[in-house]
Amino acid sequence: MDLKNSTFKVITNEGAKCRFCNKILNPIGLDYLYVNYDKNMLEYERCDCEKSIQFWKDFDLRKEEKQRQEKYKKIINNIYKNNYMKKRLQKCNFENFSSTYKGEKIINQLIKFTDLCIKSEMQNGIIIYGNIGYKKTYLGACIANKMIEQNKIVLMEKSSSIIATIKESFTNEGLSEIEVIDLYSNVDMLIIDDLGNESLSKWALEKLYKIISNRYDNDLPIVITTRYNKEQLIEQLSNENNIEIAEEIVEILNEMCYGIVLEEKEKVSISNQTKC
Repeated sequence: MDLKNSTFKVITNEGAKCRFCNKILNPIGLDYLYVNYDKNMLEYERCDCEKSIQFWKDFDLRKEEKQRQEKYKKIINNIYKNNYMKKRLQKCNFENFSSTYKGEKIINQLIKFTDLCIKSEMQNGIIIYGNIGYKKTYLGACIANKMIEQNKIVLMEKSSSIIATIKESFTNEGLSEIEVIDLYSNVDMLIIDDLGNESLSKWALEKLYKIISNRYDNDLPIVITTRYNKEQLIEQLSNENNIEIAEEIVEILNEMCYGIVLEEKEKVSISNQTKC
């Protein structure tokens, strides 16, 4: 370009204006604009007025959320060849369940919990406790599907499946153990189904504890379904080599969750304290 014969103007004198206070904003990294330069390509400084600060704070949060979702969706696609929720669970919803179940109180409680999770206003978790046949898995799937409908990232698996996914990362090209643990630690919702119903090694329990404690530290909710109370769950998870880590898992769940107890198929109780 022949700079001698080109005309240019200083753009700092007529930069963009703040939409809230009309303050003149200077372009970032440029002092001059050549006549053939597209002004729409310029990035301007951010205004320091109160409304602008709040606007950009919300803008950055939405941008970070979009990047986070893209990151985890990419990892999920690398892990799962098919949909990560079983087909029969994809059809579960609160509406169908409430029409066949007399425990209206528990349905309303879980719907409220799910709505708060969708709004990212729920930091606690829930442990759904009940015997075989009390629809614990169905209720967990209802939570998952309601959140997924609102574009939230939800993983619902048994503990053994989570551990298997971590182990597969050792031979999965391009996917590390750290990435897999990070995925389970940071998705919008993690639902661990039938906790305590499978035998896990000390190594596996340590990975599970890492995921649960990460979610606790990051104020992210978790849902646990189990047929065991606190003492029984410790016994189910532990053996002579890993009793301490089993106790730690149950204790952190006890601190971060409240319990919903399915006492009978048509009668439930809801507690402020976890039953796990």
